[in-house]
Amino acid sequence: MVTLKDVAKRAGVSLSTASYSINGSTLITDVTKQKVLAAAKEIGYRPNGLAKNLKEQKTNIIGLFLSGFTGPFFTDMMEGIQDVVIQNGYELMVYASDDKHRLLVERYVDGAIILNYHMKDSFLKSVADEKLPCIVLDRELESTFIKPVLLPNEQGSAMAVNHLLKKGHKRIGYMTGSVESYDGESRLKGFKKEIQKHDIRLSDQDLLRADFTEQSGFAAMRQYIDEHGQDLPSAIVCANDEMAMGAIRAIQGTGLKVPEDIAIIGFDDIYVSQYFNPPLTTIKVPRKEWGKTAAHALFKMMDPDYECDIDESVSVELMSRTSG
Repeated sequence: MVTLKDVAKRAGVSLSTASYSINGSTLITDVTKQKVLAAAKEIGYRPNGLAKNLKEQKTNIIGLFLSGFTGPFFTDMMEGIQDVVIQNGYELMVYASDDKHRLLVERYVDGAIILNYHMKDSFLKSVADEKLPCIVLDRELESTFIKPVLLPNEQGSAMAVNHLLKKGHKRIGYMTGSVESYDGESRLKGFKKEIQKHDIRLSDQDLLRADFTEQSGFAAMRQYIDEHGQDLPSAIVCANDEMAMGAIRAIQGTGLKVPEDIAIIGFDDIYVSQYFNPPLTTIKVPRKEWGKTAAHALFKMMDPDYECDIDESVSVELMSRTSG
């Protein structure tokens, strides 16, 4: 039986370094971690982390790895994934942390769906194989055993821009979130591309950053108005609905009106957006269908003969309400 000691010897590191590397410790450099993970894969190191079926070497568990549960966005997506997982006789385990790398290394799951920026491309490439295929929802990464299932974020941003242009807006700002978010950055990229296509310049002044929460959207917009007074764009697109709702509250708190003074468009179409005051114009993301698509794609990788009747493409739609 291959042990952790064998891994350490193969990688040329101490036993403790091998252990820390396998468990994703931040005390170990990325270079050393990758060397240890590569050694573990080469010699077939598979710790008995679970009481697995020794004959089949299966857990009948699908793992969903998230960076966190912030906001209502994930609920529908997880429901879609769970529906397909249960339908196929598996269990779904959801991990929301930055230190669950060992669960993949030790094969606690038979397949993984990744929406976790803490897991780097090099790590996923080192663990993914025919017995552990991975679906990534947060990056453009593809290999024999890794497949991306992504939202058409750029298309959604283009829809928002064109909607505002048709309403006569000529200066449009944008509120985005953390640079670590693939969806957030691709939505910003789509916004910039569409703005440039229409020869409209995006001033650095009109690009706001928050962290996808309603509170951060409120704070970013309030600070923006305090700093720029009346020198404001006539519309702002936000990378998600929560920031958009926070921005609206901040605008209204200064005596300005939405959409008369500043129009606001969100992204995601979370449940409460239609009941906000004013109802939020937003880009609808079919979150449950996205989850189902990801799960079906994973089972297809696990079994080439797997059949499903779901369209692998994911589409978005503009929901025109009264905020923008």
